[in-house]
Amino acid sequence: MRIVVVGGGKVGYQVAKQCAAWGCEVVVVEHDQEKGEKIKQELGLPVVIGDGTRPPVLKKAGAEEADIVIAITDDDQDNLVICQLAERQFKARRTLALVNNPGNEKLFRWLGVNQVIGPASLILGLIQERVDMDATTALWMQGIKDLKMIQFKLGPDAPVLGRKIKEIPFPNECILVTIVRGDTAIVPCGNTVLKAGDLVFALTNPSVQAELEYILTGRSESGAV
Repeated sequence: MRIVVVGGGKVGYQVAKQCAAWGCEVVVVEHDQEKGEKIKQELGLPVVIGDGTRPPVLKKAGAEEADIVIAITDDDQDNLVICQLAERQFKARRTLALVNNPGNEKLFRWLGVNQVIGPASLILGLIQERVDMDATTALWMQGIKDLKMIQFKLGPDAPVLGRKIKEIPFPNECILVTIVRGDTAIVPCGNTVLKAGDLVFALTNPSVQAELEYILTGRSESGAV
């Protein structure tokens, strides 16, 4: 079984180590050179240094031939982008995403991630089941009736202009899905910088819609600043 692990931090390190011990063919993607070298030296695994949200990096890691792509960085937005690229562009057979913020689990399922998980032990349990049984489990999206897709236009005075998405304190149960900038649609990742004129599409629980609008635009539904 070929597994691509995107994220070589503490959790990614342990997941890659255990998967290799089970006899899986493991490739790790890590943007930090030092962490990547540590994995190479200590685990003897191939490492691709680069940003896992970039298609050329996933391609170099072999996402096209992967049985499972695991997005296990510390940024939920990046993990979502990685899984969407793996499924839609590289046709990976299965994707797993670590969700650092439990409030995002439902959103990830709604957006098509095969399996959303938390602790590393759960990730390893899912992989081991696949290794032992080599069976595909049908996963059904749950609890999507209370989610809503909304959009906001960022004006010249929006408080988030010039900031990276990962630096913005978004409320639980909301995640940015697409940014339309001029004639270009952008899949946002943690390092995406917001600009004036951006049309931002977000999936959110209606209970936090007003808070999200205030964070992005500086205004509430009533128009108050």
